[in-house]
Amino acid sequence: MTDNILTQSLKDITDQEISINKFIGTQNKEDFYKKAAHRRDDHYLFIFQKKGRSTIVIDFKEVELIESMALCVLPGQIHYGIAADNNTEAWLITLDTNFVEEDYRRIFDDYYFQNTPLALSGLESASLNDCIELMASIAQNRRQLNFMPQVMYSLISTGIGMFASAYRRQENRDASLSRTHLLTQQFKRLLLQQFKTHKTTSAYAALLNITPAYLNEAVKQTTGFTVSFWIQQTIIIEAKRLLYATNASVKEIAWQLGFTDHAYFTRYFSNAEGQPPLQFRHNCRK
Repeated sequence: MTDNILTQSLKDITDQEISINKFIGTQNKEDFYKKAAHRRDDHYLFIFQKKGRSTIVIDFKEVELIESMALCVLPGQIHYGIAADNNTEAWLITLDTNFVEEDYRRIFDDYYFQNTPLALSGLESASLNDCIELMASIAQNRRQLNFMPQVMYSLISTGIGMFASAYRRQENRDASLSRTHLLTQQFKRLLLQQFKTHKTTSAYAALLNITPAYLNEAVKQTTGFTVSFWIQQTIIIEAKRLLYATNASVKEIAWQLGFTDHAYFTRYFSNAEGQPPLQFRHNCRK
């Protein structure tokens, strides 16, 4: 391994902007989801499980899909499959970021920390399956069909829109679009962009032109956790990725994450995880 996490580009998988594969438990189990655990993608992975039961790991947390479910894995997240029942059937769609509309990206980004698969109704499942099957058919027979590129782009937008709709439906259940909820969304988006530079509540409050107390109150009311908690979680997730997937020293990782004092970073990680960084690396590589 290197001192940087290897990135798997969509170009490593296909010469197209999209790759659509059908997973069947009895056929694909030895090559489950075709993803090396020590790499991360520069593209989206959309999983639509039609039936069965499977388990994947996203950023060191196990995520179980039961029967008909949808899940979006974001660019940068380390993930790999670990189990699937024989009767499991799923569609796996890898897609260049340019094909995910900005409004959809915002919806998916809001679930960056949750990695929650969403249960689909019978009608949602059937509609999404029909859309993906049509996408797969056109992608496979594009030369014979000779459709204009806009046809495929429209289908991609429709399919990803169905995933986004499922996430938005869940979002509307979890919280009303109040001022505090919208402010929390803005904070989390900023956090993903700025966590290596800004590590205090006051810094994010300044970026949002509000007081630290108001930001903290809004985030805690919406999520149940403070701003400091979310800052810590974001830093620790990236630290775990670097510890697991690279051979970079703790000092190098601390520097990459914006810490000038690697001893302080070691204490910061240890307090959050209950073990020092090198112990985590040893345990997770067993």
